[in-house]
Amino acid sequence: MVETQITPAQIRKIQTLFTRFGFGREDKKEIILRLTRNRASSTKDITKTEAMYLIDYLEGNDEVKKAYKKKCLAEVKSIYRLSYEIGMCYGETYEDKMMNIAVINKFCRERGTVKKNIKEMDLKELKKTKKQFEAMLQNNINSAVNKATNKILKETEK
Repeated sequence: MVETQITPAQIRKIQTLFTRFGFGREDKKEIILRLTRNRASSTKDITKTEAMYLIDYLEGNDEVKKAYKKKCLAEVKSIYRLSYEIGMCYGETYEDKMMNIAVINKFCRERGTVKKNIKEMDLKELKKTKKQFEAMLQNNINSAVNKATNKILKETEK
């Protein structure tokens, strides 16, 4: 029996699921190799039946979903930590934390690279937002160093 080739729609679906779950190039290759018992290393080389199985697996596997949520949560925690380091957020009480969530969400909607609330972002969008916050922190550090340097230079000129 001849196996039919994967369809373009299946390839798009699998690539979308891989991206949504945050799989890198090597992860994708390893999954395809295991699925095909080392026969193929790319989605375009798998059969239609293998593609259906892989799609069902990715859409319904709780372990994959848990791993994805864990990665998202780690990115969110990093963004919140960075917001404290930047000075955008402060305080430790419940009310402070609720206000900080609102401040971060407003910033992300209005000035963020993704224009969404944090909880509405997928892993790829969270990573973009984290990079933005890291850049803001670096700019704050550079600005503080420049101010301190200029102050010292002015004092030594006197």
